[in-house]
Amino acid sequence: VMDAWIDYAQTLTQLPQEQKINAIAMTLEHAIQNRTYLVGNSMSMADICLFAALGFPSQLEDKTAVLGALPEGAKTAKRWITMIASSSAVMEATQLAVGVSNKEAMFEDKPLEPLAEGMALLEGAIPGRTVTRFPPEPSGYLHIGHGKAVLLNDYYARRYRGRLIVRFDDTNPSKEKEEFQQSIIEDLGKLGVKPDLVTFTSDYFATIKGYAEYLIKNGLAYMDDTPQEQMKAERMERKNSKHHDQSVEDAMNYFKLMCSGSEEGSSWCLRAKINMQSVNGTLRDPVLYRQNLTPHHRSGTTHKAYPTYDLACPIVDSLEGVTHALRTTEYNDRDEQYQWILKALGLRRVRIHAFARVNFNYTVMSKRKLTWFVDNGYVTGWDDPRFPTVRGVVRRGINITALRNFMYSQGASRRVVNMEWSKFWAENKKEIDKRAKRFMAVDKANHVKMTITNAPENSANAFLTTDLHPKDPSLGKRVVRIGKEVMLETIDTEGMTVGEMFVLIRWGVMKVTKMDGGFEAEHVPDGDIKAAKRKISWLVNADCNTPCVLTEFDNLVTKEKLDEEDDFKDFINPSTLAKSDVIADASLKTLQQHDIIQLERRGYFRVDRPYMGPANPIVLHMVPDGKSKSMGGLTGKLAHR
Repeated sequence: VMDAWIDYAQTLTQLPQEQKINAIAMTLEHAIQNRTYLVGNSMSMADICLFAALGFPSQLEDKTAVLGALPEGAKTAKRWITMIASSSAVMEATQLAVGVSNKEAMFEDKPLEPLAEGMALLEGAIPGRTVTRFPPEPSGYLHIGHGKAVLLNDYYARRYRGRLIVRFDDTNPSKEKEEFQQSIIEDLGKLGVKPDLVTFTSDYFATIKGYAEYLIKNGLAYMDDTPQEQMKAERMERKNSKHHDQSVEDAMNYFKLMCSGSEEGSSWCLRAKINMQSVNGTLRDPVLYRQNLTPHHRSGTTHKAYPTYDLACPIVDSLEGVTHALRTTEYNDRDEQYQWILKALGLRRVRIHAFARVNFNYTVMSKRKLTWFVDNGYVTGWDDPRFPTVRGVVRRGINITALRNFMYSQGASRRVVNMEWSKFWAENKKEIDKRAKRFMAVDKANHVKMTITNAPENSANAFLTTDLHPKDPSLGKRVVRIGKEVMLETIDTEGMTVGEMFVLIRWGVMKVTKMDGGFEAEHVPDGDIKAAKRKISWLVNADCNTPCVLTEFDNLVTKEKLDEEDDFKDFINPSTLAKSDVIADASLKTLQQHDIIQLERRGYFRVDRPYMGPANPIVLHMVPDGKSKSMGGLTGKLAHR
């Protein structure tokens, strides 16, 4: 029957399209009026060949044209064409074919959003049916590298109107804690990521154990008690384990012994029987299951042995309906192992999409090294602004839109490179500058007082108004106190001479009238602002000003790129934090935590702690802008980066 349908489809290829459509409609009306498929109970090559004879009308435009050409009353043909066109296999095949020319198939009226700059098409992705996943291990805090992974997964899930699963890979109870699990959920929120589903690999332990037993029963895995170092050497030498040809019965007995938690079973592990001669080291009989008596943070002591990530990940990906597993290029060798497990277990295939991990210069990402910095007091905690953790960079002043755009711009690349922080901060500045309200401040210890002889008395509470943002009046205005006695940065007055014209920002042109025995100037209302060389930030000397602490940070390590043989402790930067007391605008008292502002001529700052009274001044963290020097010449205590 199958051959007959295929032959029939081939005979139609020479007919004009209208005649072909009519012939197929009539045939289907008689052949499958009470059936779904041409042959059997699922789509077969017969359905594909006949669908191809119609021109493979899987895309919206083609399908609409064919359905519109059907003769009146051809309900069976309409049902069959619509069903085949909407099948996932046909849609995926169409997307793959169209994707060869770097285009995307159109299956519905609503077009997909244009690809973000730097992003590549997701091979074979079907709108509405794409499922991605982010599988963090709850054994530490997320860092900027994890940030790239989750943002790319989230991007593809949203663009293809699919789903994002966040699955905690909790297969190693020795390292995992509830604290880390909670912190990951919080950090995803900081990144603006809202998963459609949160799951746990531990929920599948019984199922994974069943699949492990399936491998044993089908001669695809064996139990091994070879010491770890010897096993490593044998894998390097491509030498089979002495247990490689173990009987199924013995393997099952040892597997149960291992899972029982007995001391006798502690030396045994389950290994896949793949190919010890493979040039790909990950296929040389990898370990799939080990005993571990540490209580699990979710399941307690229910289990005494746990699957490795290599076994659990492909199984749960397939079971949860993941269509695309995004993995960094360092997993390239393991991709073949991943597909072997799916095939060996008869599970649905998952497509792998590779991307390069992100590294930054002067930055350590290793969980072990970051823990050392915390334990030895070099930082205040995992949310320290000097740390590359998600919570650390957020406290430093990262804008999430800028972070997304930066990660998207690297998204398609599969080449691992060390990025310059300055490039990211330059992108970050573009975003924060749009909303950063402008204020002024002067150094508390290094300022001079100047008298503006023709200004109102300070006690008069005189003021002027100015835009909070010179490029965006919609952000509103702020009040600027003016008066006879003002404070200027000491460095700004060096070299001033009597008669010199200068500008007090947001007020106007001033003329120096006296230098000896007091520093005086007069306001020149019609002065030429452009002609004055000095543009100076200032504050009126008033009790309403806001006490403020500015905090600057530097890199934790002094070497641009640490090599494998380097001991990072040899490159610890001794000076990574500096604080300065300044006097700032009264308006800073109204700022809230996380607000980002610009202190004119100093730079951008994030509010880490709002003003809480004279004894608890506002604390601002400097946000780098990608430049090597500050915007207005007011340098801080550390390098400007």
